[in-house]
Amino acid sequence: MQHTAPSGLRRIWRPFVGAAVAAVAAISMGIGATTAMAASQDITSGHIDVVSLNYDGTGIELGSNYEDTAWKPASTYDLVVPWTTGASGTGYIIPQTHAEAISRNVPWAGFSGDESLRDILTNNDTVTVTLTGVQFTAKQGESNAPNGNVTVSQNGQVWFDQQGGSHSFAVTAGDDEVFHEHVKWVFSRAGTYNLTFESHTSNGYVASPQTYTFKVGL
Repeated sequence: MQHTAPSGLRRIWRPFVGAAVAAVAAISMGIGATTAMAASQDITSGHIDVVSLNYDGTGIELGSNYEDTAWKPASTYDLVVPWTTGASGTGYIIPQTHAEAISRNVPWAGFSGDESLRDILTNNDTVTVTLTGVQFTAKQGESNAPNGNVTVSQNGQVWFDQQGGSHSFAVTAGDDEVFHEHVKWVFSRAGTYNLTFESHTSNGYVASPQTYTFKVGL
């Protein structure tokens, strides 16, 4: 990771073209046939900071932290979202509160900044997370149209939706984590959602985009 000053918030919508090109190139060179990729772990319940920022000693990177065990790469976990009913409504919903997540038997998913960030951030700094792409694949046997939509909000305020969006987190004092927030995730229909996030800090660190998978109604 390079320590570079961001040139400003990027809102370019790029739905995974680079990833597709890289995959084709890997197969054409024979890499795809010889390199086994580790399977992701399905998360059906429990506390997960699904989008979690880490400092590795040279730069920042996006990943996840499940049950406050250890920071892991973004590809480590897939979140499973069934159709449930609760205080937040009926549908494919991950609620904002821990109590409701337990009652619905779904993951409690949020955003966090690992304590390692204290090495580079102070209480005057902020961390901005941007949703740069949403890719939807319908449940097997169903049409991809209409497109599946996602909305991520906190206390009724939308942070991210199908068109993208950004949210800035203030660095907090006292806690181990630099920031820690939970939100409500709502998915409109069954299928696989790949959400790509990127991040930068107000003091010039930039995290490259990472993709997170939500298995909705599967």
